[in-house]
Amino acid sequence: MIISIVNRSKKIKDSDLQKVIRAINRQILEDFLPYWSFGATLRLEGAVGKLPDNQSLADLRGDAIIYLWDKADVDDALGYHEANFRGIPYGFVFTELCTVLGESWTVTLSHEALELVGDPQGNLLVQGPHPEDDTREVFHWFEMCDAVQSQTYKLDGVEVANFVLPLYFTAEEQEGGRNDFLGVLNRGKSLASFGVAHGGYIGFYDPVEGSHTTYSAPADKKAQARLAAKNKAKFGRGYLRKKSGATKNKPDISRAQAVQPQQNIIAASSTVDPIKHVVVLMMENRSFDQMLGDATRIYPELEGIPQKGAKYSNVSSKTGKKFVQAPNSDGRFIQPDPDHELDHVKIQLGTAAKPMSGFVDSFLSVKGASEANAQQVMDYFPMGASSANDSLPALHALARNFVVCDHWFSSMPGPTWPNRFFMHSGTCLGHVLMPSREHPENLHVYDQDTIYDRLGRAKKNWRIYHDGIPQSVVLENLLHKLPTDHYQSMDKFYKDAKGSAEKFPEYVFIEPRYFSPNENDQHPPSDIAAGDQLIARVYNAIRSNKSLWESTLLVVVYDEHGGFYDHVTPPPTVAPDTKTKEYAFNQLGVRVPAILVSPWLDPSVCKTVFDHTSILRYLCDKYGMPALGNRTSPAAGALQANSFADLLKTRKTPRTDTPAAINGKPIPKARRVVKDVSPVEGSRESLLYFMATKQDGVSKTARAAKTTALKVVMKKASDEELRLIAETRFTEMKNK
Repeated sequence: MIISIVNRSKKIKDSDLQKVIRAINRQILEDFLPYWSFGATLRLEGAVGKLPDNQSLADLRGDAIIYLWDKADVDDALGYHEANFRGIPYGFVFTELCTVLGESWTVTLSHEALELVGDPQGNLLVQGPHPEDDTREVFHWFEMCDAVQSQTYKLDGVEVANFVLPLYFTAEEQEGGRNDFLGVLNRGKSLASFGVAHGGYIGFYDPVEGSHTTYSAPADKKAQARLAAKNKAKFGRGYLRKKSGATKNKPDISRAQAVQPQQNIIAASSTVDPIKHVVVLMMENRSFDQMLGDATRIYPELEGIPQKGAKYSNVSSKTGKKFVQAPNSDGRFIQPDPDHELDHVKIQLGTAAKPMSGFVDSFLSVKGASEANAQQVMDYFPMGASSANDSLPALHALARNFVVCDHWFSSMPGPTWPNRFFMHSGTCLGHVLMPSREHPENLHVYDQDTIYDRLGRAKKNWRIYHDGIPQSVVLENLLHKLPTDHYQSMDKFYKDAKGSAEKFPEYVFIEPRYFSPNENDQHPPSDIAAGDQLIARVYNAIRSNKSLWESTLLVVVYDEHGGFYDHVTPPPTVAPDTKTKEYAFNQLGVRVPAILVSPWLDPSVCKTVFDHTSILRYLCDKYGMPALGNRTSPAAGALQANSFADLLKTRKTPRTDTPAAINGKPIPKARRVVKDVSPVEGSRESLLYFMATKQDGVSKTARAAKTTALKVVMKKASDEELRLIAETRFTEMKNK
């Protein structure tokens, strides 16, 4: 994150401000980042016009902005705790108010910068005890400096603010742990969790009383004097919360967020959940019928391909030719790749009279498609009479031995990017199209909160393992994690899986290799065998470590169906948010393969409706975290994302009869010696285009000019040129 600092004070010289910015940047990098694992950089920018404009933020050059201003007379100046109509965080440091408070403006700037890094939108809530009654649960605002408001220290001669540490937001005290950076003693011990030091205060929302409160110790006259001075200005967040002024909608938002964690914690504590680690392996572009439909051979109750009688079919509306589901054991798909953008999926879903009837018609509308290769969208991978004859040895072995979810749907009827965004964050911010060299206008900023942000705030470790460029970096909050320990190679995954289970992350997301050579994501036309081998390697790595295996849930799932046939009509759902201009998001996407793998699960079929946000729901419930979008919230009612938590509490002991190892599908020798270069199109092109044109660390003007120039180059670039530019840029960002 880049925080633009704009000096509009008549009392502070830019040369003095630059010195302070250097000190605060050092504070964030050396003091704050080691504890919180996220940070930012402050940067002095030039002012535009005579007055600050908190609607257009014309002075902005980075991701957020703080103005230095003298008089506390700016409407809607809520500290850093507000965002303008475009969702960009902004705030003010009022030098004259600093004088009234008896505080150096350098401390205030440090304070606001640290809190902006922690919670840019100013709306995060953390469940904790009421400061006057620890039997009551309230929801504290995620404020990092208020509790130690009057405490400061110096860096390079500049006075900066003290701040709280992650342990501060935990219900239990940790022996030997400090709750604030300075470790200042309070009545003989360090600052208590959810406590308040002399001169400080804390804000929280009380769901019982339905009110916001800013609390300080009753005898703390210094803190009370500070609050009185701030409230007198009538522009601070505390004043507006209490008076329901410019943030009159916040109580409703806060109440919805507040109720959710409370319900989650009650539910989580009332069940026995043996899972300490969740590993999600998300593959690419395959439908349930195609990959697991033939599991009706071993599970007659499974909603799949009939073993007796007529199989499902589609008819070409052009020629009347009928295409019936048929077994296919090859594994490669001849071009063109079936289209699976929203408009094509709508065709595939058919009509109310003829549901799921448009897969062949959709395929035949793609350039280069013909009835000669249309059968492939209807084909499926058969299971054998025994496991030795399965066409997908690894995937089918998991199906035979664990829980097959035969009603797991993609999160929306569309392509890779939006469905993966649902997996990571519960929303795609209303965007259904992916960018390309021909359509750069489809490249948007995805800056929503993610499950990884939630986990970080809940003090849970997470990691994304990948091979090549990971698609998840399209999300702004994750792109900045790329150079950190949170992103690691698949080689590191196999090494970590051999180590201590206690050190293994609570949540792991695995991204396959999307590009040749050695592509293993199973996206057509890549060889499906490479992906089956990846599934086997991931399972075997976890299974070979007893302590890790007995505390892990592995979820093997596919992002979307890729245009391949499935016969089950997706059910209705709720939109994740209000961003419904491009699509209503009121129906789930086509069914995808999904298997839950754990020694705590018996071989079976789960017929509960799930989608990718079900994983988010499980994690949020499990760790008492606020909901991510409407689908993970109980307030969504019957159409909410279901959790699979109940499946994990049926056994009292872990199974001992699970396969010690499984084998993947062999890659034919002829294919090993030929470089498999998949065409750069669809989600591949989108990811390469994003990475090739991504510009960080330059001014807004220079970034815009360079991006414009790159778009011209990209439009004419060959596949190999695009790969080279993107991979070079990725390496730079990974190593910065």
